[in-house]
Amino acid sequence: MTSAAGQPRSRRWDLIGNRNFMLLWCAYGISALGDHLSEMAILKTQNAASSDVDVTPLDARMTFLFFVPFFLLAPITGWLADRLPRRSLMITADLVRCLVMVSFVVLMAWTVPWGTWGPFMPLLLVGAFAALFSPARSALLPTLIRPHQLIRANGMISGLGVIATMVAIQIGGYLADHFEPVYAFRIDAATFLGSAVLLWMLRAPPQLSQTARKRGMSETARQLVGGFRYAMCHRRVWELLAIAALVWFCGALVKCVIPAVVRDAYGYTENYQAMSTYRAFLGAGFILGALVITVLGNALRSEIAIILGLFGIGSSIAVFAASVFLPVELFTRAVIGAVGVVLAGMFGVMVIASFNTLLQRIVADRYRGRVFGVRDLCTTAALLLATGLLGVPRWARLDDWVGYILIGVAVVTLAAGIINLGVHLHRSMLGTRLTLGEHLNEFLAKCWWRFQRIGPSTVPREGPVIIAANHACSADPVFLSAAVPYRPISFLVAQEYANWPIARSIMRLIECIPVRRETRDADATKQAIRHLRAGKALGIFIEGRIVPPGQAVEPKDGVAMLALRTGATVIPAHISGIIYRDGIVKGLLTRHRARIRLGKPVDLSEFGAGRSNRETVKTVTRKIFTAIQSLAPCEDSSITADRHYQHDDTLEQSNESA
Repeated sequence: MTSAAGQPRSRRWDLIGNRNFMLLWCAYGISALGDHLSEMAILKTQNAASSDVDVTPLDARMTFLFFVPFFLLAPITGWLADRLPRRSLMITADLVRCLVMVSFVVLMAWTVPWGTWGPFMPLLLVGAFAALFSPARSALLPTLIRPHQLIRANGMISGLGVIATMVAIQIGGYLADHFEPVYAFRIDAATFLGSAVLLWMLRAPPQLSQTARKRGMSETARQLVGGFRYAMCHRRVWELLAIAALVWFCGALVKCVIPAVVRDAYGYTENYQAMSTYRAFLGAGFILGALVITVLGNALRSEIAIILGLFGIGSSIAVFAASVFLPVELFTRAVIGAVGVVLAGMFGVMVIASFNTLLQRIVADRYRGRVFGVRDLCTTAALLLATGLLGVPRWARLDDWVGYILIGVAVVTLAAGIINLGVHLHRSMLGTRLTLGEHLNEFLAKCWWRFQRIGPSTVPREGPVIIAANHACSADPVFLSAAVPYRPISFLVAQEYANWPIARSIMRLIECIPVRRETRDADATKQAIRHLRAGKALGIFIEGRIVPPGQAVEPKDGVAMLALRTGATVIPAHISGIIYRDGIVKGLLTRHRARIRLGKPVDLSEFGAGRSNRETVKTVTRKIFTAIQSLAPCEDSSITADRHYQHDDTLEQSNESA
C-alpha cells in the first residue's frame, strides 16, 4: 500500500518513511526557528533587560505588530491556499522573509523615528508572509498523509516547531548577550532560506494545482465569503474557532508577562538569557505535550484532549501565578514558576494539536485553506486584543500587575474547561456517568490494547439489537463497547464475575445480566428478553466462553433464541489480533493488538418472530455463527463455521450465553 502522497506505507514508522511529510516537517521546524530567533535582539535594541524599563508593553508591541498581518490578510491567504499551489506559496513566503531579515537593520533605521512603535514596524513584513505560510501548511498536510495519521502528524509538527522555538529563544538570548543584533538577523535570514530549499524538494499531489486552475478569478469574492459562511454555518467549526481564540488570547498574555516575572519576581535583572530560558521552559512543555499526543495517537479523542487541556492550562497558570506571590526565597519561586510554565506549555499544545486535527478531519479539502485562514483571523484577533490591551494604553508600571494578570488567565481558562465539559455532557445521549465511562473505556482499549475498529459501525443507534461475537479474551466486552461508543451495550456475564468489587459497579452501570452457567437460568433469560424489548443493546459471545486459537467449539443457541423471541436486530462481530492467555487477569494485562469487524445485520426475516422450535433455533444459530466467522481476517480463514459443527449437529436448546 502507499500513502496519500504516493509514499510506501510502513506499519509502525509510516510517517517517518513518508518523504513528503518529513520535508514539510523539517521545513516547518526551520521556519519556526526563524520566527523567534530575533526576538531578544529586537528587545536588546530597546534596553529591555534594564530594571527601569517596562518590558511587558515592549514585548506586547513586538507580538502585536508581528500578528497584525495574520488578522488583516487571513481571508486572502486562506483563499490563496485553496486557489494556488500550496508548496509554491510557502516557498515564496520563506524567500521574502529571508530578504526582510537580511535588510532588517536598515528597515529599523527607517522606522525608529516613528515613535514607540517604530522599532518594531519591520515585523509587519515578516508577519505578512508568515500569514501566507500558515494556512498553506495546514491545508497541505492532510494531502500528504493518511487520515488516521493526522493526530500524530500534528503532534510531531507541534513538537518540532516548539523544539525549534525553544532552541531559537536560547540562541537568541545568547546572541543578544554577546553580539550586536545584526548577527541574529543574518542567522534568521539563513533559516528561512533553508526552509525554502526543503520545500522545493517536496512533491505535492498534482491534483491540487489542477483543481485550482479550474476556478475563475471572477469568483474570488464569492469564494472568500464562502470560507466564512462555511465556518459559521458549521457549529462544530465555529466552536473550535472560539476555543482556539481563547487559547491564543491567554497564551499571548502569558508570553508577554514572562520577562517581567523573571526579572522582578525571580530577581534576574539585566539578564536576557534568563528571560529566554523561561520562554524555553514554555517550549519544553510544548515538547512534552507533543510527545503525549504523538504517543497516544488516536487513543484520546480530540474533543476530550481539548477539555483536559483547558483544565490543565488553567491549573498550570495558577501555579505560575502563585510563584509571584508566595513568600518564599527567590530560587524556590523560580522553580515553582518553571514547573507552572512547563505544564502550561504541555497542556497548551494538547489543545492546539487536537484543535488542528479536528479541523483537518471535518473540513472538506476544497474549503480547508479558507477555513484555516478564518482560524488565523480569529486566533490573531484574540492575540491582538491581548497584546493591544498590554501595549497600546500607556499603563503606569504595568509590570507590577503581572501576577494578577496570570490569575485572571487561570480563572478564564478553567471556566472555559468547565463550560466545554458541560456542553459535551449535555449533548451526549448517554448521561454523565455513561459518557465518562465510555470515554475511559475507549481510551483504555486504544491505548493499552491498541484497539482498532476495521470498517464502519453497523450497529443501529436505537432499537433492540444483539451484537453477537466470538470470544477471544477477557477484554472482549471492552472492545465491543469501544467499537460502538454512541450507545451502551449490556452483556450476559457469568454470575461469579458479577460480584467482583470493581466489576460489580461497572456492570450495574451498563445493566449487565448475571447468568448461572451450571444450570439453565430462566431468570437471566427473562431479564435479557425484557432488556431487548425495552429497545436496548445486548452483547453476547456466541461461543459461551473464551476459546483458545484453533480449538473447535459448539456455539450456543442463546443468541438465536433471544433474536427470534424479541425480533431484535442481530449484528455479527469478529474479534481478532488477540494473544491468548489462560486466565481472566492474564488476558486483561496482556497488550493485544485488538481488531474488530462489525458485519451487516443478519437477515432473519424468513424465520418470523415469536417462539420457534428447536430446529429453527439451530438453523438461526448456524446462520449467525457463519456470519461471525465470515468477518475473520484472512489469516484466520482456516477456522470455518463448518468445522465447529463437525462434532454434534443436534445441540440442546440453551440460553448459556455468558
